[in-house]
This record gives sequence, structure tokens and C-alpha cells, in this order.
Amino acid sequence: MITSAKGIVYAGDYENNSIRKILPNGTMETIAHDPRILWPDTFSIGPDQYLYVIVNQLHRQARFHYGRDLREKPYSLLRMRIDEFPAPTFS
Repeated sequence: MITSAKGIVYAGDYENNSIRKILPNGTMETIAHDPRILWPDTFSIGPDQYLYVIVNQLHRQARFHYGRDLREKPYSLLRMRIDEFPAPTFS
């Protein structure tokens, strides 16, 4: 998950191969759905207003399939324009 400067949360929905947007009022909407979105993880919002998401295929690891590794290369880094800036960080 990651939060934008406007308080919008972006999260992976690994059970449905989707990425969801959760507004501050609790409203949730799917902003991306595709069979290639396999366990979306490690979210980042860039200064270019794109959401970056790693597709890590965690659920396809050998330990979940009796020793058989079902992950498929190439692994993916997805990006989509969201017109949002990242939440500010403080040091």
C-alpha cells in the first residue's frame, strides 16, 4: 500500500489480480484489473505522478506448490498514471 498527498490509499488486491484506490471517505474502486497483475506488491508514487507496482508472484513460489516453482519470468514493474503526488515524508 501507499498513500498519496491527498490521502488516497493505493493497495493491491492479490486475490482478484487488481489494484484498488481507497478514498479518504472509505469509497473503494478498482483502478486496474488484469490477469498479469500477480500479487501486486511494493507500491511507490513517483514525482512524475505515476503509481509504480511490483508484480512479485509470491503465491506461485515453490513452498506453496509442493516444491514446484510456478513463477514466470520476466518479473514485472508496472506503472500507471494517477495524477497524484506522493505523501510528504519527514526526516
